[in-house]
Amino acid sequence: MKKLAGIIREETERIKEEIISLRRYFHQNPELGFEEYKACEKISSVLEKAGIPCSRMAKTGVTGYLGGRGNVTIGLRADMDALPVEEKTGLPFSSANKGLMHACGHDGHMAVVLGTALVLKKIEKDLEVNVKLVFQPSEERPPGGAAAMISQGVLDDVDFMLGFHFFPTLPLYDIWIGQGPVMANADFFSIKITGRGGHGASPHATDDPLACAAYLVTGLQSIVSRKIDPVKPAVISVCGISGGTAYNVIPEEVVLKGTVRTLEDSVQARVRGLMEEMAENVCRSHGCSAEFKYDTYVPSCINDIRFSEEVRKRALGIWDPGRITEHHPVMGGEDFAFFSRKKPSCYIFMGIGDRFGDNHSSNFSIDERALPYASEFFSYLLAGMKTAVIPPDAK
Repeated sequence: MKKLAGIIREETERIKEEIISLRRYFHQNPELGFEEYKACEKISSVLEKAGIPCSRMAKTGVTGYLGGRGNVTIGLRADMDALPVEEKTGLPFSSANKGLMHACGHDGHMAVVLGTALVLKKIEKDLEVNVKLVFQPSEERPPGGAAAMISQGVLDDVDFMLGFHFFPTLPLYDIWIGQGPVMANADFFSIKITGRGGHGASPHATDDPLACAAYLVTGLQSIVSRKIDPVKPAVISVCGISGGTAYNVIPEEVVLKGTVRTLEDSVQARVRGLMEEMAENVCRSHGCSAEFKYDTYVPSCINDIRFSEEVRKRALGIWDPGRITEHHPVMGGEDFAFFSRKKPSCYIFMGIGDRFGDNHSSNFSIDERALPYASEFFSYLLAGMKTAVIPPDAK
């Protein structure tokens, strides 16, 4: 491994500017989910030029393959899509597509996995595991690209999956390798409240769906504070209220919409049931009716305990132990979760510091020093994976 480590470091240093250049290309050409045509072409071109076999699936997704000497295949995933956000970074390589922006770091994810692929190609004959590169479209909006790729067989020849995300809450270069749930079930709900409307000067002659909605918004918060075990994380956020068009008319219909986040499936089911029950009871008490809709879009992302333990152990052996840090599960959603529900997986958070603010911000960017660093980390990690030490029962 010592010899391979030298090659990895030397090769990463040689291509670090190429990794950064790739990120800038992707950043300047953001595309929405299942519309990542330029990204698809660029990724395929880089892989083909390096002699890495690749194919396309799920419309704009790309896979590549590095054949090692073992019979275990580890997938490494990068998401590809951008967000409908108007960029305000002022970067010289800012988005050329008005209203679209790589505001979540997927531009960097693609560049890092391509960099890892180029490094590993140099030592392909020495790899003890096979590596499947998975460039996934449409992480940010439904229908998610992970589910589409799975339905088309992307995991059929994969034993384990690795994914990662640049994370501004962690200091630059820090890495968190969690076990168990690391990101949340991301659900969406709407509640349509219907009742008699009327003149604002005569509320007694109405059911006032707006007043009913106000009671319900407040009541929903009591589910988490009074009905859910306080050591089991849950979030209910009402993010939109619509109803009424005039200052003196009480509307007949009000719609609430929002999101629910939980780490455990049992808590998810309980919250959903309690929300529906409360919506019906509160609306009935106001003489209104409730139409409750709930969509379980993304499941919680679960790091397989045995596989993640092995990844962490390997990371501690090849990396600065002071950079392998501790964190806590994040209540955001991530459709890598679909992979984690099919194969033993490990989703890693990589720190970029808070210099550019939070993900999904119009000013978000990446400290580009993190890019070659991340490629080198995954190259070391995969080069050090030995079939014999991967827990067989994790499979």
